[in-house]
Order: sequence, then C-alpha cells, then structure tokens
Amino acid sequence: MPVQFSGETHGCFSDSLQMAFGDEGPGETVVEVLTGSAFGMYLHHDGRPFFAPGGWNPEKGIANVLDLLGWTCERTGGSVDEVVRALAKVDDQHRAMAGPVEMGLLPHHPGLGQPIGADHYLVVVGFDGENVVIHDPRAHPYTVLPVQKLLDAWRTETLSYTVPDFNLRTGFRRVREVDTADAVRRLLPIAADMVAPDASAEAAEGAAKVLDGGLSTFLFFHLADFMVCVGARRRNDAAVVLARYGYTRVAEVLDQQARLIGSMEYPLVAGDYAAAAATMRKLAPTFAQLETELRAAVRA
Repeated sequence: MPVQFSGETHGCFSDSLQMAFGDEGPGETVVEVLTGSAFGMYLHHDGRPFFAPGGWNPEKGIANVLDLLGWTCERTGGSVDEVVRALAKVDDQHRAMAGPVEMGLLPHHPGLGQPIGADHYLVVVGFDGENVVIHDPRAHPYTVLPVQKLLDAWRTETLSYTVPDFNLRTGFRRVREVDTADAVRRLLPIAADMVAPDASAEAAEGAAKVLDGGLSTFLFFHLADFMVCVGARRRNDAAVVLARYGYTRVAEVLDQQARLIGSMEYPLVAGDYAAAAATMRKLAPTFAQLETELRAAVRA
C-alpha cells in the first residue's frame, strides 16, 4: 500500500486553490488528485517529458476541481486596470488566486530575476493600492510585494501554454454540496480517458530514448529538479486518496508508478542515464494497466 508523502513540493496550483477554498476545501492532496494531473504522460515538442496527461495543464486541472467539487469563481484577465480593480476587493476573507505567473520574475525568489519558463500560482490576501500581500505556496507566507513587481511577473508569453496575462480568480463559492467520495468517484471515468495508454507508453519510450542520448543542462534540471519530484508526488497522492475510498487496485498501479518515477532521482543526479532510461521503459506498460483498473472501477 502507498506510504503517504508529506513535504514541500511543486503543487502550487492545488495548494493555492485549497487556500482560496479555505476551511471548506477538502485539502490540497485531494485537490491535486481531482485536477487529474496524475494520469498519463507526454513529451513536449522540445523533448521535455511530463508525467501528466497529454494536453493537460494547470488551468484545465483547476477547471476539473471546481466542477467535481461544486464550486465556481469569477475570472479576470488581460487588462492591468481590470485586475487592479479586482485586487482592491481582496482581503483575508475574499482571497484571490493569481496565476500562472512567470516564476523567474518573482522578486522574492532568491537567485532568479529572469524568465525561466516556469509557471507558478499564488494567493493574494491583501492589497493597499501599492503593495500586495501574498501566500506563495513555495514556502513564502505573507510576503509583501510592490504590485508592479507582481504585474511584471504576471505576463505569460514565456510559458508553455496559452493563458491571458493577469489571470485572476476571485469570488470563490460553493454552488452545490458534493461529498468528497462522490467527487473521487466522478473522477474515475475522466481519469481513465486521460491515461491514453498507447500515447503515454510511447512518451515513456521516447523519454527513454532521450535519456539514452544524454541530457542537456536544460533537460537535466527539468527532470531532476522538477518533473521526477512532481510526477512521483502526484501519483503518491492519487494512490493514497484512491485507496482511502476503496479503489485498491487502481491505487496499486499508481503506487507502482510513483515508486518507478521516484526511483529515477538518484540515477539522474549521479549521471547514470542508462539506469533512468531502463526505469522509464518499465513505466511504459503500466499505463495500460492503469487504464484497465480505472475502467473496472467505473463499472464496479
């Protein structure tokens, strides 16, 4: 059975969404699972492997969560004036979820200062007209920033998916009561479609071939500093939650995937790319197993 992980990871959008929900939210682990991020794999056109469904991005994941949990919110974006007016209504009880922003341009993250193509989400809990107060899930509670600095980072042309600049969600509210167990049950057919076993297996094989040829610095840091960590964590979260609600066989496959992905970290850092490639090839057939168990759970 899965051993639940707890610690700092890269789930900024699910952490931010849970903060926006407040006490009524089911917790960031359940939120992350309901995004659908743990089901499938794809290769980006630049060769980066992503342990997420093809075509998936955090914006689609957030939409999944809101629908499955029965919540809604207002969206603002594209205009500085419009987003500043929306921020003026923010306080401790009326939080706003900002993002994606370009992480490399967030001035409170030491050592960056330039775009790195990394998306990030955070929660705004205060605004006095000049400075915003944010809860940044990357270990920065109650950080105070000049609003212009946030706006500078809030442009999305450096990111890998298309979202309007200054994308902001406010006015979070529940529109129907949904039991968490029911939300997880409704996720199952969605997740089964997301797995796309043939495409995911092909992506794993393609990633193994990339590893066979060695990694550029760019690809090394993408995998070793980000994607292996987040890929293993998301599957661990999904295994834990699905086991909790009785979907044991699905959880077993997700736990197997989490263990395989997590086991690549040391070989990558040690430069043993052949071992990482071999593990990636072991991952490939598990996507068909995962789809099979998800379909069975839907029928049960």
